[in-house]
Amino acid sequence: MRVPTYRPTSFSSADTTYDVMSMEIFDPAAKEAELVAEANTWDTTSPVPAEPGDIPIVDIGAWRRGDADALPVAAAQLRDACEKVGFFQLTGHELAPGLVDEIFAAARRFHDLPLATKQQINIDNPAHPLTGVGYLPMRERRLPRREKGNLNEAFLLKSDQDIALDDNQWLPESALPGFRETVERYAEAIEAVALQLVEVYAVALDLDRAWFEEAFADPFWRLRLTHYPPEVDDDGAYGIAPHVDTTFFTLLLQDGPGLTIYSTLRDAWLQVPVVPDAIVVNTGELLRQWSNDRFLSVRHFANNDATIPRYSIPLFFNASGDWPMECLPTCCSPDNPAKYPTISYNQSQAVAQGE
Repeated sequence: MRVPTYRPTSFSSADTTYDVMSMEIFDPAAKEAELVAEANTWDTTSPVPAEPGDIPIVDIGAWRRGDADALPVAAAQLRDACEKVGFFQLTGHELAPGLVDEIFAAARRFHDLPLATKQQINIDNPAHPLTGVGYLPMRERRLPRREKGNLNEAFLLKSDQDIALDDNQWLPESALPGFRETVERYAEAIEAVALQLVEVYAVALDLDRAWFEEAFADPFWRLRLTHYPPEVDDDGAYGIAPHVDTTFFTLLLQDGPGLTIYSTLRDAWLQVPVVPDAIVVNTGELLRQWSNDRFLSVRHFANNDATIPRYSIPLFFNASGDWPMECLPTCCSPDNPAKYPTISYNQSQAVAQGE
């Protein structure tokens, strides 16, 4: 069934009015179906190791230490990475190595618990009013939604202007002493890194560094502590199936190799190396649309090691859930009109995924 056309005849941005009669209302279910169908066509059978330079480095250390002249340099690195690759390794951030060690230890402790204990906070717990949080068991067919179950288990929590950390599902302190305190400290620290990085994104998009400040006053984010057990699956399932993230951007910690991305420059699937003290960052669908396809949203997947467990900790980061994402003024013009209607995270494809 055809989606109805977008009703407004125009919108204004930077004193210029653009005709949008040809745009269509965003249908999140249709978008998800489109992403799933596209992913099913990808040939992921022959990944190769990434070569030096395949995954760019963006270093914000000098800027973070107070060198104002370093901001445009970092922004240029980020712009080049997001326009050509869509993934980069972030260095020079404020995330303390000791806290990284603590959050990985907390993830291992959680996933070492008996299954019955973790199931007490199952993501589908009917007694808990907030959806999409808690324990996601092995072989789930969502996040991302696919026909075969993903070979991972995860603990998820989220935050927004109307969602506090108290609203999430937590095990009793007696079941896992210190776990909640560590997760909350990490969540606060990684959110601070994300908000700092948003300023670099603004400059990279030729905007004022404070352009996104109001949009991210109460950001929507989801934190995921993921365990990929050592397992070889004869049915061809992935650790996490090939997909593109439905985010502004994603910040990822990984304790071992397993992440694979598609490089349009190489026309190949590349195995992403683990860079000590770096955070892997990638653009998601929402920023791709907000930037009118200027920044790439990159396909990727993860697989399990056959002998040792792997843990990854992504933060899926977005503007406030109800913030209207109108095409950025530096990404559209009369010759390059906006391709997407103004939408919020709550109206986006994330709705279809139950996030």
